[in-house]
Amino acid sequence: MENDEINNRRREELEALSAYYGNDLSATLPTNDDSNVPLDGPWFLRIRNQDESNAIASDHSNNNSSSLGVPTLEIRLPPSYPMGDTPPTPILHNIMMNPTKKDEFLKELVDMYESYEVAILWGEKCREELLSSSDIMPSECSEHENIEATINTESKNNLGMVRTFIPPSTKYSQPTRHFPIEVIENPAYKRDITRTPPFHPPKSGPSETMIAHICSVYCMEHVHWVLATLLFGDKKVARATHNMFAYRFMKDGILVSDNDDDGEKGSGAKLASLLQLSKVEDVMVIVSRWYGGTLLGPARFKHIASVARDGLVQAGFLSNGG
Repeated sequence: MENDEINNRRREELEALSAYYGNDLSATLPTNDDSNVPLDGPWFLRIRNQDESNAIASDHSNNNSSSLGVPTLEIRLPPSYPMGDTPPTPILHNIMMNPTKKDEFLKELVDMYESYEVAILWGEKCREELLSSSDIMPSECSEHENIEATINTESKNNLGMVRTFIPPSTKYSQPTRHFPIEVIENPAYKRDITRTPPFHPPKSGPSETMIAHICSVYCMEHVHWVLATLLFGDKKVARATHNMFAYRFMKDGILVSDNDDDGEKGSGAKLASLLQLSKVEDVMVIVSRWYGGTLLGPARFKHIASVARDGLVQAGFLSNGG
């Protein structure tokens, strides 16, 4: 049964990789091989800037001709991936990189693994880290020379004006999110975030956990900054099953409010209702949930709202009797 679950999860992950990377996902190195990518690996991802990837995806005839020397991430899978404690092994090809920095970067990739799917996370981490690094040069060696370390070093401007968050799995219907770099890297939009202690719902699985994150917001830039900070800055939050949220603030005398389920259908509306009924404004609440393996049914909405309310009290937006 466990082998069936492993294969099913690998199959879903490969479908997500194929949808996102297209022909830049391959079964072999060189990566112009048209063979089906095997479930047991290894998996190869060519790392390009997003504009180049999109151009190639729209012109399949040029795909093979541009494969020589393209930085490539190889992912070697242990038998238990993605359910076991042993992480996959990342290998970087077709790049020259400071050996110490290469080792540190590969270790960072390995440390991202927490018995969950990481291929897209690793691919995007490579794209982000290596494309923006000034001391990395593409290797002029053949792909057959198997040099460990990757990434095309086009100008950072080629990355575009957004930073993209890719959920670690497609299993829970979480959306891909895009954040404006000029906002999320601007310290003027920084907010203080209050976090509640972990809550473990009764009659739930052993790893079922919910945490609320609360902060004041007065504009959409604040909303973007807060969500991006949690998703990019907290590995545990990035791997949450859901990060549902709602916000309300006044802007030029107009109430601005919205909510998002993050794959937990109906949860965003529950949080929005809590904010409205509590008559709080200029606030954003995010509830992170890590599914514990036991279905909670409708009771999960009560727990989500309760954790959010506790966060509003802890952050000073509500009183205990409010």
